[in-house]
Amino acid sequence: MILNYFKLAWRSLRKNKAFSLLNIAGLAIGMCCTMLILLWVYQERSWDKHNEHYQNIYHIFSHRDFNGEINTGPDMMYPLAGAIKDNIPEIEAATALTFPEQALYTNGDIMLKKTVVQATPDYFKLFTHQFIEGNATGFSQTDGLILTESTARALFGSTNILGKQVMVNNKRNTTVSAVIRDLPKTSSIQFDVLEPVNSSSPFFQQAANDWINCNLAVYVKTKAGAQPQKLESSIMNLIRSRVKDPNPTTRGSITLHPMAKWRLYEEFKGGKNTGGRIAYVKLFTWIAIIILVIACINFMNLSTSRSEKRAKEVGIRKTLGSEKAQLLFQFLAESILVAFIAFLLAVVLFYLVLPGFNALLKTEISIPYHHANLWLVIIAIIIGTGLVAGSYPAFFLSAFQPVKVLKGTYAGGKGASLPRKLLVTGQFIVSIVLISATIIVYRQIQFVQQRDLGYKQDNLVMVHSSEQLNQNYTAFRNELMQSGLVASISRSSNPLTDIFGYTSGVSVKGPVNNNPVLGFFFADANFSGTVQARMIEGRDFQVGDTNSVLLNKEAVKLLGLKNPVGQDIKWAGRDRRVVGVIDNMVMLSPYEAPTPILINYEEKWSNMTTIRLAEHADVRKAIAQIEQTYKQLSPATPFQYQFVDEAFQEKFDNEQLVGKLALAFSGLAIFICCLGLFGLVASTIERRTREIGIRKVLGASVGHLLVLMSKDFIILVGIAFLVAIPAAWWLMHEWLANYAYRVNIHIGLFGLVGLLIACIAILTVSLNAWRAALSNPVKTLRNE
Repeated sequence: MILNYFKLAWRSLRKNKAFSLLNIAGLAIGMCCTMLILLWVYQERSWDKHNEHYQNIYHIFSHRDFNGEINTGPDMMYPLAGAIKDNIPEIEAATALTFPEQALYTNGDIMLKKTVVQATPDYFKLFTHQFIEGNATGFSQTDGLILTESTARALFGSTNILGKQVMVNNKRNTTVSAVIRDLPKTSSIQFDVLEPVNSSSPFFQQAANDWINCNLAVYVKTKAGAQPQKLESSIMNLIRSRVKDPNPTTRGSITLHPMAKWRLYEEFKGGKNTGGRIAYVKLFTWIAIIILVIACINFMNLSTSRSEKRAKEVGIRKTLGSEKAQLLFQFLAESILVAFIAFLLAVVLFYLVLPGFNALLKTEISIPYHHANLWLVIIAIIIGTGLVAGSYPAFFLSAFQPVKVLKGTYAGGKGASLPRKLLVTGQFIVSIVLISATIIVYRQIQFVQQRDLGYKQDNLVMVHSSEQLNQNYTAFRNELMQSGLVASISRSSNPLTDIFGYTSGVSVKGPVNNNPVLGFFFADANFSGTVQARMIEGRDFQVGDTNSVLLNKEAVKLLGLKNPVGQDIKWAGRDRRVVGVIDNMVMLSPYEAPTPILINYEEKWSNMTTIRLAEHADVRKAIAQIEQTYKQLSPATPFQYQFVDEAFQEKFDNEQLVGKLALAFSGLAIFICCLGLFGLVASTIERRTREIGIRKVLGASVGHLLVLMSKDFIILVGIAFLVAIPAAWWLMHEWLANYAYRVNIHIGLFGLVGLLIACIAILTVSLNAWRAALSNPVKTLRNE
């Protein structure tokens, strides 16, 4: 019997090819979008799950009082990991990790810059890795290196390299002690090289008893049944017992951030975890569901709109003894068959668009064929879509009364079309909300991109420094300046797009803000001139400006300095003189208020050389000249550079991704809506063919007929607009509230969206109605 249902369903599909094509196309697009989004969601939710102790690993975050605001950060003091393990029984293991940085690794003529992390001995008790060569015991060698597989092959062409020598930063020889598989792309901790902490190095010798400076990340593995809140208090008390002078860390609190939340719940505000990327995961999960529901609504509308054509079929079947349940199963079988065929088409579409989707997300979505859940989800999508899409038409069609149908007296009545109108309105409500949200996201990005950054990014290049380059810096600068391709050069301790250090140790004379926290970095002569930061007071750094600092406006305000230039401040145990005040430079989040910054003059601590190209210089020629000069004066280090504006654009990646995804899926949602509307209009015109012919005979014009057939649908779009606009405004107002620097939502934007949707709807209706309006009424009425 079930097989017979599907045979009958197949015959019905073949008989109504155009109707079936519209249904299948709409469902296929909806399914394809749903599969893409759900795979992305699956990948986002699978981060770090390769770790064996996933449920028991925590990252220690500190909530610090910075200038009256609670800021949360992952940086902690080096000795904390060892002290936790020794003093808190509930902690099974603890490790301290340096933050990822670039280092130069050399094997003969091969020189590679790779990302390195240094860790204390308990690292492998927390994190899971697959060893290709060697094992975790090799991590006890202070001069040992653990390389990832791709790094080992890049340096040696093989992974069988235990005991091989590698030169690090052209300074020290190290030995390969193990090779591990490349870290999964879904790992929060990423590196190419893992080194054990060298406790004999000057940095770690000084840090061993330093409970003030926080420059590493600390992770812990708890024992089963440990209570994180209790451990947080114990760790905070431990820190306070070791610190003599109060600082922002001891005045704050800490949080044990579980590994399960590292990826999706990464944002903190006011000392509380407020979410983060999870908002986008939830948003697009709902978009996936909504798009599939829209496709199902199309099926319902198209199926019920053809009720009069199938009424006789139902009447005859009931007369011959078919029960309502049998007809119900017949129509559900038909919709499940349509869903299955649509799924096959969706799979083809999926593989066609997957490369572009990966490029858009800048990732590589893997399909977990080996997981049984994948196949269960596929079956659920097919059957669920078939049942949801076919349920209403099945109940609607199977409820026809055979006596009325066979007499030809069946009429749906005025209320028969109400459900279809509600469904169409619902579709357009969702589409209008999606389009409005997309436009607002793009306006927010554009608004922030046009923000005054306090310096000029055009033609500004950052070149990674090296020890050789710093030794030959004067020659490097002179040669480039003489080339005519470069306008100015300066050095700094960090890139212009980030701030690595913060300090609460600045003091000034007089009644000022207590314990102010400032971002700081080091720079040498002509810094503000090179980046073209606006000088408000005083002057730029000059050669030999020892113990001199520049402040930005925010720092001056925070310190309470009325006439800052020429005043002395105390920082890091020295008196330093303020020689100039520059405008606020936006170096961190472009969406947030500017950071108070102290720039200290220093020639030795240089990690970045900033070069401003001449205004009319050929960029390619200038970069080639810089590279040639760099290689002459620093031959032992690979040349690396980046344009400042390109580096700054990376700060918009998250919002741009959301905007692109929203644009793509809102466009598809509208397309699916239009498919359904197209079919619905075609069915409506088919039922009104006789009416159209009579109206034309009586003198109705083509324009009049187009208006007549379009007005009902345009009214539905108008109702959808009135409902969607308040919803879109509320949703986007909540989203924009996350940004201190944000665009305003103007009512004109919604008017533009309404006009766009109305035009799309009118075009869709007109394409179908135009042919009917131009048809010959004589032929129409003769057929009737």
